[in-house]
Amino acid sequence: MKMFDLKGTVLALNKPSIVSLLNSIELYKGKTLPVSKVKKLDVLKSMARRSGVVASNAIGSVYITEDREKAIFSRGAAPQSLQEYMLVGYSNALDLINEVYKYQTLDRSFLNTLHYYIYKDYNPDFGGRYKDSINYIQEALPDGSFKTIFVSSAPEEVVPLLDNLIYQFNLCAADEECNKLILIATFMLDFMCIHPYNHGNGRLSRLLLHFLLKKYGYGISDYFAIEYLMRQHLGEYIDAFAASSEGWHDNENDYEPYVSFILKRVLEAYRKLDYILEVNALDASCEEKVLKVVSDSATPISKVVVFRVLYATSKSTIEKALAKLANDGRIQLITKGRYSKYFRV
Repeated sequence: MKMFDLKGTVLALNKPSIVSLLNSIELYKGKTLPVSKVKKLDVLKSMARRSGVVASNAIGSVYITEDREKAIFSRGAAPQSLQEYMLVGYSNALDLINEVYKYQTLDRSFLNTLHYYIYKDYNPDFGGRYKDSINYIQEALPDGSFKTIFVSSAPEEVVPLLDNLIYQFNLCAADEECNKLILIATFMLDFMCIHPYNHGNGRLSRLLLHFLLKKYGYGISDYFAIEYLMRQHLGEYIDAFAASSEGWHDNENDYEPYVSFILKRVLEAYRKLDYILEVNALDASCEEKVLKVVSDSATPISKVVVFRVLYATSKSTIEKALAKLANDGRIQLITKGRYSKYFRV
């Protein structure tokens, strides 16, 4: 059975490459502190939440149409399918986290509660129950087949492994020698390798990431969803997990690839938020702000992404600015229609 040494693992990961990421995170965390005072903060938070819920479920192969997404999140429509119930369940679990994170400790009961929340409105008997068979974590290949990248722990190992992992996490969290961000990323890998439930482990791991980051002072996902970035870098995510889980059962795995990936996404989220705050604070017209956003992008940028950056400006105003800039030849319209993309000239 796997033997954890969380403190030893965390301390061993204090390498120059990791420390550089940590220092950059702290820098951007400080730069984005004014976020709580920006205008239309509720709009920014709502966009982050929605993108995070949709992305986290999509990583777990749970999809709904854009029209139904709007109906559920914008108009409060009731879920009609398993996939829609999963999104609503994830959203409800986020509500619970945001309500209790300040005083809620990390324990098995809370893990089970979060898992229960994902499923409770569709099948309450399923949520919070540990697995009854070994999980095979697989990667979907282009030809439609699947490649097994990790075989998880056995059902009878789940409780002792979780108990030991959670016990050591809480000890390290109270130890000033242990960096909290490294600790959280390390915990996530171990949780995913245990894979305590038959289904929903990946989604639960991302809920736990939100919970632990927020609990220890890194509430970035309230303003820019890390789940969204994980989906954008899904290939890297799978590669990092595969690299760090190899040898896990024999205590010979290397946590660095996975920890590095998580830290990079946390840093990217803070950088994205910093950019959003910078652009929206410009003393400039909407047209000038839109031109900057398109010009700053290294690749063609979708209209939806421009909406997200300029969250405090109405979509109709942004669309008019995009149309004028394209007509004036200041930006290029790459693709037309619902998913229009633009690029600098």
